[in-house]
Amino acid sequence: MHHHARIRALVVAVAVVGCTPGDEAEDTGSGPGSTTAAAVTDTDATGTATSGPTTTATSVATEAATSSTGDSGDEPTGGTTGDELDACAGVVNTPGPVLDLAWPAAENVGHDAVEGQTVRFHWSGLHNVLQVATFDGQVPPTPQFGDAGWERQIHSGAKQQDGSFDWDIGTYPCGYRPGIYFFVDEDDPAGGVTSVTVTVPEFDNDHYEPRPCSVLADPLVYGGRYAQYADRPDCTVFEVNNFQTVAHFDWVDPVLVARQGDLILFRWTGEHNIVQVHDVDQDTLVPGGITSGPKTNCVGGPNYSCANGPPALGEYLVDTTDHRPGIVHISDECAYTCTGSPTGMNMQFDLRFPVPHNTPLEPVKGSCCAIDPAKGEDCRVVEIYNGNDGAQLDYNVPIGRGDLVRFRWAGSLQVYQSLSDGNGGPSMDPRPGGVAMAEAVECVPGPDMSCLGGDTEAAQLVFDVAEQLALGNYEEGMFGERLFYFAALGENMSGFTSADSKTLLYVDDGVPYDPDPAPCP
Repeated sequence: MHHHARIRALVVAVAVVGCTPGDEAEDTGSGPGSTTAAAVTDTDATGTATSGPTTTATSVATEAATSSTGDSGDEPTGGTTGDELDACAGVVNTPGPVLDLAWPAAENVGHDAVEGQTVRFHWSGLHNVLQVATFDGQVPPTPQFGDAGWERQIHSGAKQQDGSFDWDIGTYPCGYRPGIYFFVDEDDPAGGVTSVTVTVPEFDNDHYEPRPCSVLADPLVYGGRYAQYADRPDCTVFEVNNFQTVAHFDWVDPVLVARQGDLILFRWTGEHNIVQVHDVDQDTLVPGGITSGPKTNCVGGPNYSCANGPPALGEYLVDTTDHRPGIVHISDECAYTCTGSPTGMNMQFDLRFPVPHNTPLEPVKGSCCAIDPAKGEDCRVVEIYNGNDGAQLDYNVPIGRGDLVRFRWAGSLQVYQSLSDGNGGPSMDPRPGGVAMAEAVECVPGPDMSCLGGDTEAAQLVFDVAEQLALGNYEEGMFGERLFYFAALGENMSGFTSADSKTLLYVDDGVPYDPDPAPCP
């Protein structure tokens, strides 16, 4: 069982209005609410949490949570990741600096808190404080300003005359989930719904920084839901969330560099989802791309939970294993094109092969057999890619005389053999009669090294080193070395995936070469 911080709502009777606010907060050891009167009502905010869904980017990522966006929600249909652990059992939020909120509020917005604070609602007359799902109130079938009955909701209890209610926000990991919270005077909100934002600083939060996947074995890290990945070697887990911007419209971290096999966990409060899009200006899913599914609403709750249901309402894990490297663009669906959409800025991750910076994958003997069996079992495919150096091609790469060289990429690229720049490097000028593509081909990086929405086979250029050497189609260096210069025309647009690039390939005579190779098996 996952035990959440307890909600302790104390209300003020007319006879005790003169009590000093907060007198009993320390004594009660309350959860979200502590108040100023002797009468006490305890609500045990205990709920059951289930696993979040997972996108495995090695297959078309379409399975996702399909939970509803207000009430408790359906169970997710995506992959599961383990049981929620009881990491915050018995933890009580400590009262902090007070954000004073006369209730009902004169203004519906502008009430900004940070973790560790206490929000103090206080009123004259007959009122109470109730958390609701959205700025429009509750989601049917719950009445618009009625009680949804979530076990982990913020609720001061029945209406009371001349009262107050303290909401102790607490801090990570057992405090309230950062986000926008919505409150009403239950069933009779003369002032409508009032929002209170809770944020954490954008910097100096180690628990939001990239960390080795081994930390996932800790039950305090995402409730142990992703412990199955803790033993993955050379793995980093990244968190992208909307907890750190006041408007909660932006993903943080907006840009990151990951390697195949890393995990990227998206977490949100409010109604959101993630979809892979074409570029930074788009907000619609590229068919077959990464997606968490339809939007789901995570109503902020204690212990960084979703008050209205399981963690899947507000998180989605992307496993990048075997996903094609490149700049992968992620948006909150309909962030730009839907009027009044409560979502915002795109983010992107620069996915690379699990090799050192600006180095190609290690060539493997026999790999030519899948492309050209006539090359024999000793032939290697030398892969040149634009995903290991920020949209630039691998540079200064040794190749064998019997090798095949294969260019692949993410984004739109037109690759061609080029002339020397006069200083021993490649220029952007095409070599007459050189190896070249007729036109650019686009590849939106997808699972299993695929291109989304396009022809994966067309997004490559292969040339035979021995054949081009025999044709004399190469440059000679000052010491007689044989060089191949190549250039590529990219999109060259900020927030897109490819850019102009150049590379130098040199023939390494130390690589064994047999002009009459053994045949492929």
